[in-house]
Amino acid sequence: MKSDTFKRFLLFEEQENFLDIEYKGFKIWEFARGYIYIEIEMIYNKLQPLFSEQKKELKRQKSSFSSVLKKLKIFFLKDADYIFLNNPRRVKQSDGKYYCIYTDLMIDLLKGKNKCVTFEDPYWYLNPTSNVSHFEPIKTENICYLDYIERLYRIKKYFSKRKNKELHNILLNIKEKIEKEFKCDLTNIFKLVEDRILYMLYTYNFYRRLMVRAKPKAVFEFYDIFPSKIVINKIAKELNVPIIEIQHGIVTKKNPIFLKYGNMDRDYECLPDYVLSYGKKLLNLEYMPIKKENIFYIGSLFLNKKLNEYKKEKINKKYILFVSQSNLGQYLSTCASELAELLKSNGEYQIIYKMHPYEIGANYECLNKKNITVINDRNKDLYYYQSISCAQIGVYSTGLYEGLNFGLNTFILSNCFGFNEVKDIIKESQSVFYVKNAKEIYNIIKEKKLEKNIENNYWEKVDHDKIVKIINKITCRH
Repeated sequence: MKSDTFKRFLLFEEQENFLDIEYKGFKIWEFARGYIYIEIEMIYNKLQPLFSEQKKELKRQKSSFSSVLKKLKIFFLKDADYIFLNNPRRVKQSDGKYYCIYTDLMIDLLKGKNKCVTFEDPYWYLNPTSNVSHFEPIKTENICYLDYIERLYRIKKYFSKRKNKELHNILLNIKEKIEKEFKCDLTNIFKLVEDRILYMLYTYNFYRRLMVRAKPKAVFEFYDIFPSKIVINKIAKELNVPIIEIQHGIVTKKNPIFLKYGNMDRDYECLPDYVLSYGKKLLNLEYMPIKKENIFYIGSLFLNKKLNEYKKEKINKKYILFVSQSNLGQYLSTCASELAELLKSNGEYQIIYKMHPYEIGANYECLNKKNITVINDRNKDLYYYQSISCAQIGVYSTGLYEGLNFGLNTFILSNCFGFNEVKDIIKESQSVFYVKNAKEIYNIIKEKKLEKNIENNYWEKVDHDKIVKIINKITCRH
């Protein structure tokens, strides 16, 4: 279903000329398409929402003086060599600080001779079920929180309600065509899309003035279809500032949609110009309109750091780690419960169920078993749990690929959405198993001792000097 839907979607957007639709200088379909395709995919495959509806993270945070300064800083920013657009989904580390695992270590590499500034959206704007603004204290030293920009947008939107009718009608026309073709109700996602497009329209002038004032040599980003990033990308291209994506997920042939296009020759205004990739096997270039010479393979700075840090972790039990995903949590939790039941008489094994960051706050009652430990917080990263485990179980999470570096026996559930693209990359072997249910996992556990076995040639080896040279090379081109 996913394969057919993907190709059908690419063909349909070309036939309908959606990519040519402009509104006030914005190619709005480039932004809207990712949200809409993911919604269709979720409907067709009966996936649960990406964000937990259990509102555990709703405690109102008090704004400290330091936090207020970080929110005001964006209005006074001047020069910046490098601007980083991160993800507010942070993870707590042993020093007590919350890290952005995608950008912070890259900043550490570059900050000696360069002024690096990070822009961070409020977490509640990313996750609608949360009221958390930013996870603090943070590792990032020079940061501008974008909370007040979002608040200003809300005010502008309120006083400009009548001016948005043309955009609404354009989106309504697109919506009707897509719903007719794909036979599904997309009302909710189009409301979100309209809101996010208006954000870009109403903040464009502010961000353009900011970029002209800052004069960055490059923009680094955790690329996703988020309005602050897309509008800054558009401006960066207008100012000939290179946009560099730091890979944050495995890019397969058909996913994620927002890096994939049917027409490889068209110029797109929202995409990054360069990609710093994990490795050749982890970045499928098909349908991706970024020049091959603009892709550099550098590994993962954070994963590399954690592999060294957790080498000496003591293992007291044979832990079996479930790598959950927010849209598959109900299915994975049921599988974990069934496996725990099969293993309940064997005290040698303990299951760890690690919630996805977007899933924190969810409560799956089936996991309430003595031999299951549920990790429902941000206090330790996934790599810690991988370092103390002997096996991992999941479907298509990037975490599964990372776990191979820790020598984990890997069970991939093959009767679930998304596994096919994993199989295109990770081949079955003496430590990688494609299974259909908990019973099959249990039978393999009984047969094997589940000793760790590092069997991984997917990730590029990290070389700090090489990375700095690559970045200097990119900035010298512009």
